[in-house]
Order: sequence, then structure tokens, then C-alpha cells
Amino acid sequence: MGEQLPTNSNNNADEIDLGQLFQMIKNALGKVFEWVLRVFLYFKKNLLVLIILGVVGIVIGYGLNQISESKQKTEIIVKPNFESKDYLYGVIKEIQSKSNGRDNVFFAKLGINLDSLKGFKVEIEPVTQDVKSNLQEELKYLEYLGDLKEDGSIKQVIKNEVLGNSYVNYKISFYYKDVNRGHAAAGKIMNYINDNKYFKDLREIYVENAKSRIKENDKLIAQIDVLIENYSKALGTKSDRSSGDGTVLLGGEEGLNIPSLLNLKNTLIQSNAANKISLKEMQETIKVLNFGKPHVVSKSFFSRGLVLMPIAFIGLFFVGSFLKFLNNKAKMLP
Repeated sequence: MGEQLPTNSNNNADEIDLGQLFQMIKNALGKVFEWVLRVFLYFKKNLLVLIILGVVGIVIGYGLNQISESKQKTEIIVKPNFESKDYLYGVIKEIQSKSNGRDNVFFAKLGINLDSLKGFKVEIEPVTQDVKSNLQEELKYLEYLGDLKEDGSIKQVIKNEVLGNSYVNYKISFYYKDVNRGHAAAGKIMNYINDNKYFKDLREIYVENAKSRIKENDKLIAQIDVLIENYSKALGTKSDRSSGDGTVLLGGEEGLNIPSLLNLKNTLIQSNAANKISLKEMQETIKVLNFGKPHVVSKSFFSRGLVLMPIAFIGLFFVGSFLKFLNNKAKMLP
């Protein structure tokens, strides 16, 4: 009998604990329900005010969107030639600096009236699509940097250089408010960028070298054609034999490796094709790939004013209500 008393006491204690737990849960649910009712009553009480603030916000947002002056933009895709990427970035930075400093003399030399060109701005950025095709190929060279693991700074410098060289094309963006004057100014600035004496002289050397390579390759191709033609004719008049590697031997004369000559001719033809493309691309220091048409820049804030303004007004109302609630609670403190 004495051994059963502790067991009954434990059961009673467990029943008391469960009862307290259920009561705590009931109280918590009651408080949550009470809070939901208070929120409902708050919105019911202030529903008209919230609707008025929302309508006022929409009207103001619409008005700001209408009165805000639209900005135009011309985007130009370019490809720097003759290692002129740094020059391109430098001259764009120079032009923007002169615009910020209102250097009317500089722009007047370009035939641009800066005072009439409101909202002028110029930016440059790489065309990231080019990186996807070149980055994996060029980053493979980082695998050879295993010996530099101890010096992270050197490795990062080399990695940055590889990433910098991965970009091929660049986008120059001109911003302005007057469509006709702004678009015309973009063309004049591009002419100014390409009117660099050093790169113009360098272009002449590149062009001359490309033309010289094409001329020499044409001579070699003609000589290869003559050799193959003469040996082909000789095959019909002399006793011949052929080695296993494609070399044709004619009556004790030195052999002629026909496959090697054909491969060399094909290489020369490909080289000429590449040089002709280079000549086309090297017409300008900064080759213009696409000179875009003017188009309206999306208004970052005012275009979303119909949504942002009502949210702002309603949000301020909630903040004011919360501050009022805190003030009332503070007055109740002893």
C-alpha cells in the first residue's frame, strides 16, 4: 500500500500540468482572436480614410507621371580596334567631365550647342553577351596559376586582366531631352572619338600589313596551283610511283607532297579571308556595329508613381497611427 502513494501523486501532478497547458493555450488563442478583432475594427474605423488616401496617391502619381519630362536615349554598339579599349573609356570619361563642367568651348568645336542640349549624359559599358562566349575559353589559363596560390593578390590581378580582355563589344549610351539635337550630337561625338591621329596612323599600318599579307598569300596560292598543275601533267608522261604518305615520286626526281601543298593552300585561303574581314572592320578606330535610333528612357520613379504614391500615403498614415498609439500608452504610465 505504501508503494502506491507516490504513483498517485505523480498522476495528479501530470493532470495539473496538462490542465495548466490547455489553459495557457486557450488564453493565447483568446489573445490572438482579440488582436484580430482589434485589427478588424481598426480597418473598419479608418476604411474611408484609407480609401481617400489611396485615391489621392493615385491622382498625385498620375499627375507627376504626366508633368515629368521624358528623357531620350541613343545606344551605340561599338568594337574597339588596335587595342583602343582604354582610349575609348578615357575619352568617354573626358566628354562626360566636360559636360558636367559646362565646357561650351569644347562642345562648340564639335558643332554642339551644350546650352540647348539639356539633360546630356554619356555612359559606356561592356556588352555582357560577348563574355559568355569568350570567358570560359580565356579563364582556362587560370588553371596554370597553381604556383601562385600563396599570393592571392597576383592571382587576382591576372584574373582581372583576363576578365577585362574577355569583352569584345561595348555599348555607348547617350542621354538627352531634345531628340533631334541629342541624336545629332551623338553622331558628332562618335566622329570626334574616331578622329585620333595616333590611331589613324596606326590604322594605316594595320591596313597596309593586311593588304601585303593578302598579296603575298595570293602569290603563294598561284605558285602552289602551278606546281600541282605541272606535276599532274607530268604524271601522264613519266613513269611514276606514289609513297604511302601521299608524296608523288616522278622518275627519280625529288617527291612532291600533294596533301601538304593542299593543306597549305587551304590555310592561305583562310588567312586571306580573315585579312579581308579585318580590312572591313578596321575602317575606324572605334568600329560602329549598330547606331541605334532614339527611344524614350523609362521613368524609374514616376513610371511607378501610380503604385508608389498610394503606398507612401497609406504607409505614412499607419506610422502616424502607431505613434499616436505609443503616445496614448505613454500617458498611462505611472
